[in-house]
Amino acid sequence: MKQFVDGDSEGFAPDEFEDIKMCLETLLAVRAGSQPLDRELGIDYERIVGYPLDVAKNMLSLEIIEKVERYEPRVEVTSITFTGDAEDGQLVPHVHFVKAGG
Repeated sequence: MKQFVDGDSEGFAPDEFEDIKMCLETLLAVRAGSQPLDRELGIDYERIVGYPLDVAKNMLSLEIIEKVERYEPRVEVTSITFTGDAEDGQLVPHVHFVKAGG
């Protein structure tokens, strides 16, 4: 699944920001259940298929926020927007993050 991750680099060391961005991109690209030692890692996209567009956006947003909180506590998700629509059958999340506040 295609996704976009962007953040506010304020408060991060340059290498740390790039590392976190790569970790988030990996987390969002992995399908939940596909990692043998941690079946929760990744996003459960299949659970969302078939729902109306607004419901699917809400479900996917919640899934992304919960997984980022669990697997990347160095950041907080500030917004998630989507491109794509019901006609092409794809939702592409755009995740924006900032450094977690202590």
